[in-house]
Amino acid sequence: MEAQNKELYLKHMNEEYREKHYPERSVFAAHKKTQKGANAVLSLFFIGLFLAGSLAGFVWSINRIQEIIRDAEEDMLGVGIGISVFFLLLAIGFGALIYVIVKGMRKSADDWIRIVAKAGGLSEQEVREFDRQAMEPDSLILIHLGKLKSFAAGQKDGILTRDYICLYNNNMPRVLKLDRLTEAHLKDNTYYVKVGKTQKKAHYLTINLMSRDNKTAWAETSQESARALQEELVNRCPGIDTAGGAVLAE
Repeated sequence: MEAQNKELYLKHMNEEYREKHYPERSVFAAHKKTQKGANAVLSLFFIGLFLAGSLAGFVWSINRIQEIIRDAEEDMLGVGIGISVFFLLLAIGFGALIYVIVKGMRKSADDWIRIVAKAGGLSEQEVREFDRQAMEPDSLILIHLGKLKSFAAGQKDGILTRDYICLYNNNMPRVLKLDRLTEAHLKDNTYYVKVGKTQKKAHYLTINLMSRDNKTAWAETSQESARALQEELVNRCPGIDTAGGAVLAE
């Protein structure tokens, strides 16, 4: 396993990148800003529209049930109740999504540090130390995918510092300590997409990390980028299992 053109996938932190992605020189200040950004507001708008539609459907179905009862159409009562339950469940689901998004928008950088610390089995002090190291010129930016594919997949670049690694899973930073890493596996993941009347299998690769206390982090990646990161981790974390760079089944 020898990565080619590592410099394309592991780039040193520089002032231009810092200013663009971390203007406050903090991973968690930037994450907090993302949670309150245009995408979050746009999501709230569209989910709000769906919620309004679900509530309108629920009100309509209740009125329809009342008409069925009034007209003594007992054979249609079950259908009416089923439709009203469907719209009610939709409304509850969309309402819950709005609650989660709004709750995330209200979190501070300190809140996110506490959440990330718990997820990674770290202390808050360790996560703050990662945040400090991340802005230093010796930290590495992990370019998992090309710009276009990163945008389409919603995959952010990771960060490798002297003592920590941060990967973004579904736009959420996960921080692990290097001296606790035991695995760095490249995995093939599958999902199905509808093409006409058939379901076709599609694939994407992820780099999956695990620590000795079973904390995990993963990110969508290209094979070349994953192997560059694996090679770097082998140099920094003696004994880490990379399965020889093989692509493992899901």
